Amino acid sequence: MNSNIKVGRVIKVIEDFNRQEIYEENRYFRSFPISIFYPTNEIQETDITSLFHPAIHDAIDAFSKAGIGEEKLREVFISVKDNATPLQNTSFPVVLLTPGFGIDRDLYIEIITAIVQKGYIVVAISVPYDSFLTVFPNGKVIKQAERFPDDQSQIVMRMDDVRLVLDSLDKWNQEEFFNGIFDTDKIGMIGHSLGGATVFNLAAIEKRVRCAILLDASLHLLDEKMPNIPILNIRQEAASFEEYLTAIMEEEDDGASEIIAKRYIEKQLDMYEHLPASSSFIKVMGAHHLSFSTIGRLISDVSPDVTISIQELTSAFLEEFLKEERGTYSERINEKNRPLNIVEINGGGFPVIS
Repeated sequence: MNSNIKVGRVIKVIEDFNRQEIYEENRYFRSFPISIFYPTNEIQETDITSLFHPAIHDAIDAFSKAGIGEEKLREVFISVKDNATPLQNTSFPVVLLTPGFGIDRDLYIEIITAIVQKGYIVVAISVPYDSFLTVFPNGKVIKQAERFPDDQSQIVMRMDDVRLVLDSLDKWNQEEFFNGIFDTDKIGMIGHSLGGATVFNLAAIEKRVRCAILLDASLHLLDEKMPNIPILNIRQEAASFEEYLTAIMEEEDDGASEIIAKRYIEKQLDMYEHLPASSSFIKVMGAHHLSFSTIGRLISDVSPDVTISIQELTSAFLEEFLKEERGTYSERINEKNRPLNIVEINGGGFPVIS
């Protein structure tokens, strides 16, 4: 990481008066906040609770009800300054991030910070009513809904949200505050879990996106159409059918887990066969599904090596396929340089034998 680059954050609210909110019958249009993380020279050391300003107490209460106490939250230190002045006279590639089900947009702060310090802008997109808590800049708080639409409806909604953000980049570039810092010719996407399925499906039809990274994506929910751009598929340690089935199976399973696991592997095999050759399939030893977000760190002991490897792989992939610094990713994952906990896999989730 470039230690000279610090991280600033601005929160905006996107409103779509042409779409009705699918989670709540009395909401007549779609509205969601986004966080824009960008390079700056200014620094502010704080803890993770500051990401939920101006509703920090609401966030602490919500975490507490989920079994994560305030003391644990304040152990997670971050270096993010709200409304810091962006670096001037340059532009940066843009990475859009869509979270996993139930996870706040900013609870990927470790990977976000690592990417921004490499010279990118990260736009984290919230999913109100899906996340356990969504805080708007005016202090409005939306808690997780009691009912949810089917998975495909949620993915379509998320895809429409991402498109709105894509459509907004040129407008933000014209603002005096940002002054042209968004390089709209270099746009990538990252998605975790349900967000990963969103990113994959959108990458297959969205011409403005150059590459995409799937963080243990919900592969069983992918559409049939394949993207024609480089895809990095990073999986948890349980990457084969039997491993994944064991990981998701519940005590009184009714067969749904086996159906999901089978579909999961079928899609991964399809991806492995049909995605561009520049795509990459990786599993991280020691990682579980939530290891890709800050939630994993808050509820269990995630090895720092797991977090670092995810950050390094993601950054290297973006360097090669978004910044076009050829060889950056391929050199990072060759046998000589690859971290010990990183394993190249095939479509079945098994290690690739060199």
